[in-house]
Amino acid sequence: MGVGYSSEQGNIKHEKYSKITLNASNEYSVNKDLRFGFQFNGARILPTDAKEVLSAIRATPVAPIFNDEYQLFAALPEFQKAQISNPMVDVEERANTTRATNYRAAGNVYGEWNFLKKFTFRTTFSMDYASNNSRKYTPIVKVYDPEAAGNINILGTKKTAVEQTKSDETKVQSDYLLTYVDSFNDHNITVTAGFTTYYNSYSSLTAGRDQGVGLVIADDPDKWYVSIGDAGASTNGSSQWERTTVSALARLLYNYKGKYLLNASFRRDGSSAFSYTGNQWQNFYSIGGGWLMSEEKFMSDQHFFDMLKLKGSWGTLGNQAMKSAYPAQPLLLNSSSAVFGDNIIPGYQLEYLPNPNLRWEKVEAWEAGFDANMLKNRLHVEGVYYHKNTKDLLATVPGLSGTVPGVGNLGEIENKGIELAASWSDRKGDWGYSIGGNLTTIKNKVLSLVQNGYSIIDGAKSMSYTQAGYPIGYFYGYKVEGVYQSAAEIANSPVNKLATVTPGDLKFVDVDGDEMITPADRTIIGNPTPDFTYGINLGVSYKNLELSIDMMGQQGNEIFRTWDNYNWSQFNYMAQRVGRWHGEGTSNTQPLLNIKHTINNQNSDYYIEDGSFFRIRNIQLAYNFDKGFLDKLRIKALKVYTNIQNLKTWKNNTGYTPELGGSATAFGVDDGSYPMPAVYTFGLNLTF
Repeated sequence: MGVGYSSEQGNIKHEKYSKITLNASNEYSVNKDLRFGFQFNGARILPTDAKEVLSAIRATPVAPIFNDEYQLFAALPEFQKAQISNPMVDVEERANTTRATNYRAAGNVYGEWNFLKKFTFRTTFSMDYASNNSRKYTPIVKVYDPEAAGNINILGTKKTAVEQTKSDETKVQSDYLLTYVDSFNDHNITVTAGFTTYYNSYSSLTAGRDQGVGLVIADDPDKWYVSIGDAGASTNGSSQWERTTVSALARLLYNYKGKYLLNASFRRDGSSAFSYTGNQWQNFYSIGGGWLMSEEKFMSDQHFFDMLKLKGSWGTLGNQAMKSAYPAQPLLLNSSSAVFGDNIIPGYQLEYLPNPNLRWEKVEAWEAGFDANMLKNRLHVEGVYYHKNTKDLLATVPGLSGTVPGVGNLGEIENKGIELAASWSDRKGDWGYSIGGNLTTIKNKVLSLVQNGYSIIDGAKSMSYTQAGYPIGYFYGYKVEGVYQSAAEIANSPVNKLATVTPGDLKFVDVDGDEMITPADRTIIGNPTPDFTYGINLGVSYKNLELSIDMMGQQGNEIFRTWDNYNWSQFNYMAQRVGRWHGEGTSNTQPLLNIKHTINNQNSDYYIEDGSFFRIRNIQLAYNFDKGFLDKLRIKALKVYTNIQNLKTWKNNTGYTPELGGSATAFGVDDGSYPMPAVYTFGLNLTF
């Protein structure tokens, strides 16, 4: 059994996070052939009331923050306050206005019976339940504003409000596995067959009320309930769904003399997500083999390899992950109405066009490689070449003829590359040391979509494209070759059909060579997928003292910066914009600042940045106390340690972090990312 507690402060004032965990497990033997057990993990989490950083980036740095006379935070200057508010208002006046409590309980019970010497039957029942509850309060926020009546302005709707959200998710899985193990004449075999079921349900309910014409809702968490608000000023929403999966499976493990290895598997999966189309069932296979060369007689006289194995495998997998649990059954939306005489008749339309052929996404992959231990097992090296094709890709189909986009099987994507890893470890007396590294290359390409020339366009500024022959989610836009310096240069350049350009505007490349700048000149301007990722780890120990360092990085990917791609000249700009064009010869990289010149906000490689980085991810220094000392205290083990996460990152982009999330078809986009904190930890591990 274990109990844990953690509490963290965020990067922004008043942000905090805490968690209490409980872990328990045990196994009981009825006799030598029958046993059962359980495992349980529980958590109570108080998530942070996080604030965004974008307004702090865009607010003018010379604006007054607080007015001492009125004891109020100040509104931003007239030229900014219509677009953004003083970021300190969010930090202080709206601090701790969201109270959330999340509960998580996950565990399993199992039973195992050995019979007839070579058979084992195991059944497992697992459950994962999450319950999230939150209450959000909207206060009345007053700010000092010399332009307002009485020098005080009230932000927003000028009404207090409360919103409550409750969501529950349940995941239940049951496994029934029968295993047969046997050995005869140097043949070793393990056969497993079984049946599994999986059930997932989710429900959420959101409701809100403001004060309406009633009394102000008090800034008191004990009163942040919807029932306190005005019933005549209410909103609500809900979501609920269920999904099930059923699988039959079989697996074979075989080896001859421990040096010729074979494994094969089969499973038949059925998903409720495709039941409407009749394509709920799909078969998946895999086979793999290995040769432990170091066990051969011809290797017995060499002393360089302690272990050498060649290996390879091929297999198929399935994917049913989609945003909707019922992708082939769109809702009817009451989106419009019509008037006939004195009657208002509601109008309905499908949420999207359903795909009658929707089916499983399938992944076919193969790999070949080796594992080796050398020089008395001090050196370990492994390498693999992998090739993976994703077929019948599940993705959103753009709407046709005014319809809303739906889900479909759009095409095929290829991923291939190599994975290498090497490590060395040794001891010299009381000293020990180790060094290791890994490298993974990634080459990604879309092989086909539903038809030639078809593109999936994604991202807030439609900068991410997925198209046959290109990497998935590549950045699409204009290439920039400088800044127009004079009217003469404009006259001697390809005619820009996008807008009337003037000196100081970005100069786009005429990619198709037709002496005009048109949408046809857009091309690939960046790839969010890195060429390779890598890691390095170092370790040193002396007697009971241990030091370990973990580092990682990636190389060759681009980031599309959107947080400064706007038309508002009122916003704060990056420092590099100080060197903007303001006359012939002043800059050939930074365009002029002018709200009317929207040509400079077109998607172009002006907004592309290098996403490569290297990070010291973790450093830990630990001391393990001697067993003799611990025996006197009746303690089994005691380790004290200090740990630093994310100590230092070397990067090339202007945002806070180069690691950015996103969706399957729009990623690597920096829209004002939250900074990654460095975390310092001091602790101990105690075992009784």
